[in-house]
Formats: sequence, structure tokens, C-alpha cells
Amino acid sequence: MIANAFVNLLFRIWFKRLWRGMPSVSQVRRKFLLADKLSSLGRKNVIPQYRNIGGVDVEWLGENADVAKGIIIYLHGGGFAVRAKFTDRRFCHEISCRSGLSVVLVPYRLAPEYPYPHGLNDCCRVYETLIDAATPPGNVIVIGHSAGANYALALLMRARNQGLPQPVAAIVLSAPTDMTAQSPSVVANAKRDVMQGPNIWRWVQKTYLATTPLDHPDVSPLFGDWAGLAPIHFHVSDSEVLLDDSRRAVDRARESGTEAHLSIWHDVPHNFYFLDFLAESRQFHEQLVCFLEGAMASKATAIPES
Repeated sequence: MIANAFVNLLFRIWFKRLWRGMPSVSQVRRKFLLADKLSSLGRKNVIPQYRNIGGVDVEWLGENADVAKGIIIYLHGGGFAVRAKFTDRRFCHEISCRSGLSVVLVPYRLAPEYPYPHGLNDCCRVYETLIDAATPPGNVIVIGHSAGANYALALLMRARNQGLPQPVAAIVLSAPTDMTAQSPSVVANAKRDVMQGPNIWRWVQKTYLATTPLDHPDVSPLFGDWAGLAPIHFHVSDSEVLLDDSRRAVDRARESGTEAHLSIWHDVPHNFYFLDFLAESRQFHEQLVCFLEGAMASKATAIPES
């Protein structure tokens, strides 16, 4: 509890203050990249292999893993405009080491230099290539965090629309599913959320979406067609402004006949998945690895609730 309270206070001071106004992209990047570097002090540097998949330069973690067991595609967060590369690599390395699976980390192109649909297109090209190359075909799991979770859901819908196989499953962490910002938790958790404030929606709309309609399924998967998708496991904190984006998405998926599960974590920040000194983060990783092992072994879709 002491660790949680300290982290929440630190995040409120470091990140939440950004969203009192409308920061520039450079301000946001400096803040997040410095946090990424500071969090890496005293830790072993994870060095990935670099490959090109579908015309996209990716980072491959777990070069000694048996590709025949399956592949994980990881889509990072960062508001569509930032990437915390050291944190991303540690997270993917941990997943690979514990699951025995290779992880393909996709450093998709970032807004505002490359607004919608460039980043999503990068993710889809990697998926299309790997879904054909996986042995057996389709033996792929997609994991996305925050902006990457948004991309993961849009990717599933695009793949379905194009007649491509669905992955074994998708795991989405703190997913923004409604860019119109109409979820009740956007207001209800505005003060509780220690990392994100209401202005983040306008910031993302300005930097990433430009003139794209906010309810377009590619950017707001909540309004897309949820039928015929792979099983999806949502994770989110009860203190996030994104809480109801996950709740509403789970309801939409289930109403459409898609298997969906929701794990709600108590009073932890948006990025708790990467904070391995928190008990909740360790519990999340244990649950994640158990699911990955079961899914790849039997393509089972029974996902434990937290």
C-alpha cells in the first residue's frame, strides 16, 4: 500500500500536471522520455534483434524462443506520439522469458509527423505478414497498451474485414476505445486518475486525428463491428479515466457474440503493468503468462478473472 501511494503521488506530480493545459508534443516527449530513462537506471539494458517485417522495422525479443510455439505482437502506448523504448523492451523481454514465446515489438510511426492512419497501417502490415508466417498459421497473440491497445482492437476489425485469420486472442491494457470522450469515467475519474486529465483527449485529437471523424471505427473501435473477433481480455484500473472505455467495449463485444473478459485493478496508475515493484504488476504478469501458456498450448479461450 505504501508503494502504491508513493507511485500515485509521483505520477500525479510528474505526469498529471502536464494536462492542466495543452502541452506541445515536444514537452510531452521530453517528460515521458526522461521518465523512461530514469526508470532504466541500474537495470540491465535489453538489446533486441532488428528485423523488417512487412516493410516495417521491428524489434524482436526472444531470439532463442521456439517460433513454432507462437508469436506475440506487442503494440506500445504513448498517446500515439511517444515511445518509451527502454520500458517497452523490458516489458517484452519479461514476457518472452516467462512465456517462452518470441515477442515482436512494433515501433510504429508516431503522430503528429505521421498522423492517422500511418501508425495503424504499420501495425496491420506486421500482423498480415506474421499471420501468414506463423506455424501453425494464425498462432499469434496481439497485446497492446493504451494507444497500442486502441490499435490492437482496430487491427482485429481490419483483419476480419479483409478475410484474414484472427489471432489466438488479444490482450488490451487500458484501452482508449471512444475518442469522443463520452465514457462516464472521463469525468468521474478526472481527479482520481494520477496520470491522465481531460485535456489529453483534445491533445490526441489535435496531434493524431486531425480531421478524422472521432467516431470512425479505426480510431474509436467502440463504434465498430465487434462480431467475429478473437477472444479479448481487457485490463484497466478502477481509477483511470479510461475505465468505462473498457467496460463499454466488453459489453459491445459480448452483445456481438465475441468472447470478452475484463480485469479491473484497484487504485493503480495507467502504467502499473510496467512497475514490477508493485504487487499488482507482479500479479498481472503471473496471470498473463498463465493465459499465454494455456492459449498457445490448446488455443483455449478460458481466461481467468482477477
